[in-house]
Amino acid sequence: MAIAVAGLFLPATEAFALWDDKLKLFAEEKVTRDDNIFRISKDVDPVSASGSTSRGDTYHTTSLGFNLDVPVSRQRFQADYSWNATRFNRLTDLDFNGHDARAVWLWQLGNDASGQLGYAETFALASFANTQSTTPDPLKTQQAFFNAAYLVTPRWRLQAGVSGLELSNGAPAFQALDLDVLYTEVAVSYVTPANNSVGLSARTEDGRYPKSLTDNSYRQHRVGVVADWAPTGVSHVSARADRVSRRYTQVSQQALDFDGNTARAEYDWKPTGKFSLAGVVQRDIFPYQDIGSSFVLVKGVLLRPTLGLTEKIDVSGILDYSIREFLGNPGLPSGVSSNRTDRVRSATATVSYRPARIFALQLSAQREARSSNVAPDPTATPAVLPVDYVVNVFSISARITF
Repeated sequence: MAIAVAGLFLPATEAFALWDDKLKLFAEEKVTRDDNIFRISKDVDPVSASGSTSRGDTYHTTSLGFNLDVPVSRQRFQADYSWNATRFNRLTDLDFNGHDARAVWLWQLGNDASGQLGYAETFALASFANTQSTTPDPLKTQQAFFNAAYLVTPRWRLQAGVSGLELSNGAPAFQALDLDVLYTEVAVSYVTPANNSVGLSARTEDGRYPKSLTDNSYRQHRVGVVADWAPTGVSHVSARADRVSRRYTQVSQQALDFDGNTARAEYDWKPTGKFSLAGVVQRDIFPYQDIGSSFVLVKGVLLRPTLGLTEKIDVSGILDYSIREFLGNPGLPSGVSSNRTDRVRSATATVSYRPARIFALQLSAQREARSSNVAPDPTATPAVLPVDYVVNVFSISARITF
């Protein structure tokens, strides 16, 4: 409230210039009302699931951090850090201190070679949507990456990259799902005078679960076509289509082996300076460690419109629909498929108000629903609980930037 009240009385002045505006400090306070914290099904008694008659709670999050953007000759150095503290009104066992950090060197060598070298880290509570548990799980996500692009000729571009991902679960019950993944990728593309491009890409993925009692390590190969095209001055399309092959090390896990086609396309349209629309269509596989499934085939569509009502007020939304097919579960006998399919529908609306450059106020409302073909069986060992849920989340936040 103090931040919000102060912002309402701020004059429309420029933000304080720190290091010629290369460094920006910020403080933010956010209040959120979530009416289904643990994503409990309507068919489950909340008392048996969480020990309370109420499914929801209100919590506030305080964030402090900085953004750094420093150009040095043809190089550029960027760094962001945010410390956050979340406190719940009722479910105080979920109180948590986390952070987000990122450091990137955007390097340039001559006119033909460029790339990125960076590191990113997030420490936050894992989502309760898929764990069917009320145990808080502090999840640390770390990623290091290096990539380079080189114009061999004015029309042919060679790209290569390597990155590592590490997921570490803080709760002992989920540490067997810790994951280490190494990615490598090489691509060659033809670039037109209008900077459109089309090419071939090959990517490998080596994953392992370092704390799992069984060897669930795998190797995945992805080969396909990548394209980047601006059909008009107000539209842009990026797309890729791949043939994916995944193989598991252990013979007992080979029932999880996968061969299939994946594709992803994103379309960005900005007909005016005040309105833009982004759309994503995809069919791809992702790891879902928090539910014990090796990987999930996600088929879905997402729309993201944004409208600038005035110079100070923006309205945006997200409409997301996806079908998630759980292709394998290492915990089942011989790694057989779980035969689970979920449908997730989500709609989010956000209003942003910036009365001054140093102050921003944001209101957000989200509704998400999940249905599934999983048949509940409380007599099974372990019990199979309903995984469907509906949740409404409302939040208001105020940020001051110095």
